[in-house]
Amino acid sequence: MHLCAINTFTGDKKNRVHKQYELIKRIIETNPNNHLDIIDKNFEKIDLDIYDSVVTSGDVKIIDPDSRIKFYRIIKSHKTSQLVRDVTFIRQIPNITKLDVNNYPRFTWNSSLVNNNNFPYDKTYNRWLELRKKYNLTIKDYKKEGDKILFILQIPGDTSVNELNFNGDGYLNFAIRTVKKILDNTDRNIVLRGHPLNVSEEKIVPHLLSIYKETKRVFKSTNIRLNEDLEEAKCVISYNSSSTVEALINGIKVINISNNQPCFDAASKNIEDIENLKELDRENFFKKISFLHWENQEFESKDVRLYFARLIEKSIPANKN
Repeated sequence: MHLCAINTFTGDKKNRVHKQYELIKRIIETNPNNHLDIIDKNFEKIDLDIYDSVVTSGDVKIIDPDSRIKFYRIIKSHKTSQLVRDVTFIRQIPNITKLDVNNYPRFTWNSSLVNNNNFPYDKTYNRWLELRKKYNLTIKDYKKEGDKILFILQIPGDTSVNELNFNGDGYLNFAIRTVKKILDNTDRNIVLRGHPLNVSEEKIVPHLLSIYKETKRVFKSTNIRLNEDLEEAKCVISYNSSSTVEALINGIKVINISNNQPCFDAASKNIEDIENLKELDRENFFKKISFLHWENQEFESKDVRLYFARLIEKSIPANKN
């Protein structure tokens, strides 16, 4: 297996990504038949035909420079698969360890978004049981429903909303339509929770509050912690936010509107279900989400590195074209 890891970043981020790639190279090359090239200059001249996969740190964003968007389009249109390195969906673990989230990578094929089949997964190994025991994770039963609908918003230019930005009419228009649809399907109040990394630039929440002011049913969250909003929620609605993973772990029902989202079959995709949501089985969700959480420290083990290298090789998609 021959891969290349492409680093298109500059400055401090270039150095951070290079360290990520050095670990991935170590993993891949645990099998002596594998090789990974780290490329951080002249990447426009890469011959993609010679590689089985291209590794990237994260995915393209609508706010990226035109040159980077153009290069990612070349990657995505090429037959060679793309292995995307991002960070864990199980945010409780870095909260417990107090380690930076980049110590806990996840890997997906051809997109940073996740679906049922686009990540290295081994159904014979219940990794979730080990993670739950290691960190004493508390999984709450489905709880008595609150009275409010919690609409969790995302960063408008983030990769998590690429489908809306590149192939739709943008995240803002999606948010406007979604609030209207919620209002049409329930008489409950709606609480808007902005993304915590977007506080200083949050424009969507005030826009939605202005548009739906006359309904007297749309409000901004005043809570700092997500768990405080979850306590009052009947359900959580999002496009595909990783906060929905926390909601499910806390026994809150979820509607994830995107087909590419981390709750898999433990969430509804239809706002029309809002008043009749079922307590969906979460077992398959837990098993799969655990394979979207890896730990830099565990790769100190040669056996784990070899296992994961083989898992990548086994799961690599056929040519995209």
